[in-house]
Amino acid sequence: MKPTPLLALLLFAATHCLLVDAGCYMQSPRGMPQLRPGIFKDCIDKISELAELDKTHAPIAFSRKRGVGYPLPQRWYKKSCWIKLDTHNDYDEDVASFMEIAIEAGTLAASCVAKPPHLGGTITVGPRKVMNITILG
Repeated sequence: MKPTPLLALLLFAATHCLLVDAGCYMQSPRGMPQLRPGIFKDCIDKISELAELDKTHAPIAFSRKRGVGYPLPQRWYKKSCWIKLDTHNDYDEDVASFMEIAIEAGTLAASCVAKPPHLGGTITVGPRKVMNITILG
């Protein structure tokens, strides 16, 4: 059986998540606003789409600054899954490929959506670690 990109991404995320410290969200106490659980398949479907963008393996500059590479913040939705990519500050800039971002997003989904309480979380990405991916259900 030939592995598909989605299967390869899932296998990598499942093994890589043991090495990454993802910040998974916990539910607020009763009476406070509550997060909704996400469905892992919804997240992986959208992450697979990100991994297959035209310039998947080409490094791209990401920033909130005008005229610098790929504009941030970016949000992607798929049913119960909400994914956001952003920098920590307005002046931050980092370079990464969509494949690298998809792998880190898959790691986050495996750590924080596949496992209870299925609420999502956040993780830093990129060589300078000034971008973060947030997943919410």
